[in-house]
Amino acid sequence: MKNNIIEKFKFGSVFYSEVLNVLFVVYALLLPFSNAFSTHTGPYLLLFFWVLEGGFVRKLEKIRSEKAIWFLLLFFFINLLSLLWTTDIKEGIYILKFYFAITVVFVTMYTSMKERYLLPAIFAFLIAMFISEIVSYGVFLEWWTTKHSSPSMPTPFMHHVPYSIFLVVTIFLLLGQILNRRISLALRIFETIFLLSATANLFINGGRTGQLAFIFGLLVFVWSYFGTRLKYLFVTMLVLASLFFAAYNFSPIFHNRVHQAVSDIQKIQNNNLNSSWGSRIAMKIVSFDILMEHPIIGVGVGDTRDAYREALKQPEFKKYTFTKNVHHVHDQYLQIALQAGLLGLIPFLLFIWFLFRAKYKNPLAKSTLYAVLIVFIFSFSADVPLGNYLSGLFAFAIAFLLLRSQENIFETDHRVKDTQ
Repeated sequence: MKNNIIEKFKFGSVFYSEVLNVLFVVYALLLPFSNAFSTHTGPYLLLFFWVLEGGFVRKLEKIRSEKAIWFLLLFFFINLLSLLWTTDIKEGIYILKFYFAITVVFVTMYTSMKERYLLPAIFAFLIAMFISEIVSYGVFLEWWTTKHSSPSMPTPFMHHVPYSIFLVVTIFLLLGQILNRRISLALRIFETIFLLSATANLFINGGRTGQLAFIFGLLVFVWSYFGTRLKYLFVTMLVLASLFFAAYNFSPIFHNRVHQAVSDIQKIQNNNLNSSWGSRIAMKIVSFDILMEHPIIGVGVGDTRDAYREALKQPEFKKYTFTKNVHHVHDQYLQIALQAGLLGLIPFLLFIWFLFRAKYKNPLAKSTLYAVLIVFIFSFSADVPLGNYLSGLFAFAIAFLLLRSQENIFETDHRVKDTQ
């Protein structure tokens, strides 16, 4: 018996592989609820059991076969290297923990996640989002409140911008499930109801980033999965038009956010940047000015905040109230470029590029992956998702869909009838 116990816990045993895969499921379950676990505790646990699992020759071969991972690792190490020209080391380490989490979650999932754990992991995430959505509707109906929410902004466990992206990713994961006829009809009916409620939830919250990302993501999904057949494009445009018409007329929050957006645009046209959208324009101007001085290696991963706060002291910006409470540049691409220059931005862009260029066997998962990638690509232009709650979601969702799309499975889907 003693020998059996020793055998079970020795380096490289199957036990560690099973624990690691269970941790992937736990990670998915806790993603919508705990920023601390998804960006700190969780990645360290995954890395610990990934090392104990062993099998490094096989893992290195998998990494070698996927170019996207090469550039993700390069992106992380360049940002880590930028600590050498950073004065605020503490701030730099704070930012790096998010990039570390993305890298660890992505690499460990891609190299060690077993096929039989893919569905439990995605169901764990969807269950967590279903619970989160129930809480959101309860806040909206004034049945209860949470720390981060109010009836006018019913986002239960996080800020409304990341919550809107969580909802959009959930919608596309559900869409991929619903179109997969290998899944039971009863489950697909339930998931359809869930998808409709998640879509409604998206429009009773104030996350315009997620709402706009949903449009682009859906168009890409339809184009990738159904092709350019006019009937699918027409139905998609009709659904989007009906959805936005209903949201505008029946959701006071969405109605107000639309009018706020129009007001922001009018202010920008009058050279007034003192608004939500105006502040984003201002931060892009400031960022480009800084990049002109530090184009190759940036200012260092920890000095970005000091750099743009100093730039905002210029007379043309001092008159705006938003300058007193700026935490980032509202653009992930510019944030990365400021931190590590073109040396850091180019590997990140190549990471995204090679995700689109990867070899896929599963057309439905591939289309879902493309849609989710577009959601994040759009959100990167309006916010800094890789520096908050969304970093864990980005790594988990992309790694899961990449694995799913490379399975040798071809779902029976709605396209079959159209090609016969």
